[in-house]
Amino acid sequence: MNPARYRLALFGVLGLWLYRGADAQIQVYSVGEGGASWVSQMEVAGGLDLGDPDVLLPIGLVSTDNIVSGLRWIDGTTNDFIGEGDAHIWDNAAVQGSDAVLVDGDPTTSTENRFKTLGSDQTGRRFFIDLGASFPVNRIRFFPSPALSDDFPRAYELSISDGRTYTASNQPAYQVLRRVDLQRESVAETIFSEQLIRFIQLRILSPNPFEISEFEIFGEGFVPKGSYVSQLIQLPQPVNFGALAVKATKLRRLEDGSVEPAADSEAVVALALRNGSDDTPLIHFEIVDRETGSEVPTTEVDYNRLAEDFRGSIIDDRENWTRENPILIETSGVIHVPLNLPGPRDFFDFSLTFLGTPNDIIRLDSLAFTYSVPLAESAVGEVALADEPFTPGQAVTVRAGEDMEFIYDVRAEFARASQPGFDGLHIRTQSEPDFLKLEMGEPLAEVIPDSVRTTGSGLTVFFPSNRVNFDNNQLVRVTFRTSILVYATDLESKLIDTRGGLPQPVASGDANGDGFGGTRVFFSEAGQGRVITDFNVSSVVLTPNGDGVNDRSQIDFKILRLVRGTDFDIEVFDLSGRSVRRLPLGLLTAGRYRQEWDARDDEGALVAPGVYLLRLVANIESIDESLTRLVGVAY
Repeated sequence: MNPARYRLALFGVLGLWLYRGADAQIQVYSVGEGGASWVSQMEVAGGLDLGDPDVLLPIGLVSTDNIVSGLRWIDGTTNDFIGEGDAHIWDNAAVQGSDAVLVDGDPTTSTENRFKTLGSDQTGRRFFIDLGASFPVNRIRFFPSPALSDDFPRAYELSISDGRTYTASNQPAYQVLRRVDLQRESVAETIFSEQLIRFIQLRILSPNPFEISEFEIFGEGFVPKGSYVSQLIQLPQPVNFGALAVKATKLRRLEDGSVEPAADSEAVVALALRNGSDDTPLIHFEIVDRETGSEVPTTEVDYNRLAEDFRGSIIDDRENWTRENPILIETSGVIHVPLNLPGPRDFFDFSLTFLGTPNDIIRLDSLAFTYSVPLAESAVGEVALADEPFTPGQAVTVRAGEDMEFIYDVRAEFARASQPGFDGLHIRTQSEPDFLKLEMGEPLAEVIPDSVRTTGSGLTVFFPSNRVNFDNNQLVRVTFRTSILVYATDLESKLIDTRGGLPQPVASGDANGDGFGGTRVFFSEAGQGRVITDFNVSSVVLTPNGDGVNDRSQIDFKILRLVRGTDFDIEVFDLSGRSVRRLPLGLLTAGRYRQEWDARDDEGALVAPGVYLLRLVANIESIDESLTRLVGVAY
């Protein structure tokens, strides 16, 4: 890792500041407006305009723009035909010389004598161009140097590929754009209806000696897909990651070629940011036995030195690097997103995929996130059932959807006194928990917390009167009651610093020193089948007379197991089976939910007195489950 590859902008759209009393500075990495330039942080980009250091957007073309002159060219074959990035140019001739002269914008430089060998038949000579992304193109031309204008190919075939259609071996699928059996002019020009083009292949069909000085490619509109991959960036030390802020502007190209903001622009950006604890997000393997395919890990440098048939798999390092979870940016303005990234870690990178149309794009003005030094060197958490505490080697299993009493232990380690420590703990749950008690120390002793906060998604216990730090390092145990709604749930937690430091994720592990443990909870076999549970109504008899008493029935229920959104309804029937009201709930995942029925039908009128059935249904073929409750209506 070259330390010179990172340069941090510690100010910008989020600013740089200190929280009062905090031992650790909360800093900001930013790129774009007010921060580092997009180019300085870039590893590779394709189809994007890099001319303005403060903004990033797809390349926009007018009819006189030569696409070739705006790209960063590599003289050599593209390694990955599917991934977007720099432009490439190459040919299939084993002749010394550079193909980059064909795209250098200088008509006085050319292939010169490379294809003028006396007695050599030039038929079948091929040249390949990869623009690095798919561009809207309507004109392609090539020609020799002005001093030798008669030395041009007398016949050729021009083929193109849109960069979205590939063969089974992931090679571009070309189609012939034009075939010329007798070229009479030195400038070969092909004009056609605008279409997306990424790859171009020129095949020479005549034996005569020739040279080419320049390729020129023209089009109009925006590149509909662009990509950006940052460098691998290392922060000065492992840190906790905070919140992300992205400023974007949606734009539209008008008929006269001008561009203006447009909230309904059909364009989005997918942002993926990941962090790691080392500088190798990929693991490379060397094939050591070609007959069996047996592989062993190797370094990236050694991998690239191997012969092709000894290069094995390349996989993501899931142990030391997070998986990328794309964030979709689809509105103008500033969006704020919490970064639920593990830490402390010091490496990160990010990628951007721009998706739009030749007329609609989105521009990124800035990207920034906060980070701060760790509250502790490390922290691990361990969960157990209160009546079955920490059984070595056994998984924690619970009955699905039923309230259970848990104990949660957290142990931190400190390397130096300057690490600020923590005075709170947040535990994420799937339904609102009940706090029971806080214990600290060894042996454990009950401590009255300074405050406790519970929500539908977790429990936060604050204890600034008993702050844990280098000089007061204690085991922390929280006992609470909650229900588990998804099989194989991680009860994740974070250390909290009320003095202003960013929260620090707690790793799953052995917190109490018995050699086992973690934060994952499983369903017992008895609880794996149900999807709907705890379906209850608050009032079995409604009296909707407007006096505020029993005018509405409150409906509570839990959804289990579902990690993908499933469509649910509550439907109200009279005793004849006629549907009087449908309450669509939308797409629901595992969780605790509440709905109301106001004793009205689908037209908004009060229903007649009587008994009604409230039926909760999962609207998906693979789930045949519903629950029904009776509700009376009286006046």
